[in-house]
Amino acid sequence: MAATSADEVLSLEPEVLTRADDEGIESALNWLQAQPGYTTSRNRWLMRLLMARVSEQYGKNEMALHLLAELDSRAREMTLEQWKPELIFEVKARRLRLLRGKAGRSEAEKNRLLPEMESLLAGLIALDPARAAVLCS
Repeated sequence: MAATSADEVLSLEPEVLTRADDEGIESALNWLQAQPGYTTSRNRWLMRLLMARVSEQYGKNEMALHLLAELDSRAREMTLEQWKPELIFEVKARRLRLLRGKAGRSEAEKNRLLPEMESLLAGLIALDPARAAVLCS
């Protein structure tokens, strides 16, 4: 399948989830990564976003956090033509939610993660204050 739009990458999600159910998440992610035609920076970025979504759904939160951190970092290098603000909002919001869950385990973990969580929240507010309002405590 050759990629003609970014939406095609994200439209693979049902197939990836089916494969994860049937063959395991590792197999599903390998299948996704092996799909031909997704060669642009944006398509590779979206592929990683899909991997993060699936990883999170299957309880692979550490993997999802690493993927989301990579996406957040790489998004800063991309032009507006290469990404949509709503996608980077999703990345930051998912990452914030996972970090908040991790921070809830202990006070030391909370203190360690607080600067990163505050930075993510600030980034979310900068992207879309109305949507970010629900994430503010």
